[in-house]
Parts: sequence; C-alpha cells; structure tokens
Amino acid sequence: MRIRRFLALCSALTVCAPVLAGAQDTSKIGITMGYPGSVGLLWYVTDSVAIRPAITFSHSSNDGVPGSQGSSFGLDLGALLYVKKYDNVRTYVSPRFSYTHTSTTLTSSGIPPLEATSNSTGGAGTFGAQFLASPRFSVYGEAGISFAHRTSETKSVFPSSSKGTTWGTVAGVGIVFYL
Repeated sequence: MRIRRFLALCSALTVCAPVLAGAQDTSKIGITMGYPGSVGLLWYVTDSVAIRPAITFSHSSNDGVPGSQGSSFGLDLGALLYVKKYDNVRTYVSPRFSYTHTSTTLTSSGIPPLEATSNSTGGAGTFGAQFLASPRFSVYGEAGISFAHRTSETKSVFPSSSKGTTWGTVAGVGIVFYL
C-alpha cells in the first residue's frame, strides 16, 4: 500500500514539475510594508535595478487642557542597485530621497491656538539584503546614514521660524508581496 502511494506521488510530481517550475518567476512589481512605518511599491526596472517609492502618514490628537492635534505625511523614493546574489539572497546599495510635512495645533482655554508646521527634505544611503522566501514573498533589512534639512514655522501671538539639519544612522526592515 505504501509503495502505491509513493509511486502515485512520484508520478504526480513528475507530471506537475514542469508546471511548477514555470510558475517560479517573480513578478516585477510588489507591495512593500516596512518598519519604521511605511507602505509602498517595489518595481524592478531591470534585474539589477529597482525603484522603491513609499509613503508614511500619522495623525494624533489629545483631548485635555491643553489639547493638541497633529498630522504628518511623508514621501520616500529610493533606488535599489543590486550588487551580488547568493542563492535566494541579494545584496544592494540604495540612495534615497525623502520629504515630510508635519502640522500641529495646540489649544488651551483663554489663549489663541498655537499652530506649527514643519517641512523636512533629506536623503540616505543604505546597504541592504533581500531574501526571496518564495516567488511571491521576500523580506529585507538595511542600514546606513541619513541626513535631513528642516524648516519650521510657528503661528501664534509671537510668530517664529527656525531651520535645522540632522544626520545620523538609519535602519529598517520590511516585507514584499509580489503581484
């Protein structure tokens, strides 16, 4: 009885193997979800170059004295330049450009609201690795250096503005679901 099952399984695999092998091609477009919180696309322009645009957003509010409400929206555009392939792992370097807009309003009884906005533009250079777990799913991790230039304005009884620059390390992990 076991031999019949074994032969039936071998026959099924022999018949289905060419079909399964043809279905192993990875799509050229995938949906990415990364940490820190971003959602985007991964588009393979060629075998060695991919484009990864992503968006970030958040909203918060606090009911109390004082109360606050804030929101943030960001765009990130990176190019993945693949360096080497080791079985199902590919290493890459990635230059990135980013833009973020943040607005916050603080309210308290008896005084005018305080409104603050901030715009930040910057970039990063990272080194990463991507593991293709299946033809429709991969995971990645990356680390590097980033910089950003920020301008802020505050509207209140005493308006003010400021500019600043930040730089430091950056790291992220994420997953890709291929379409």
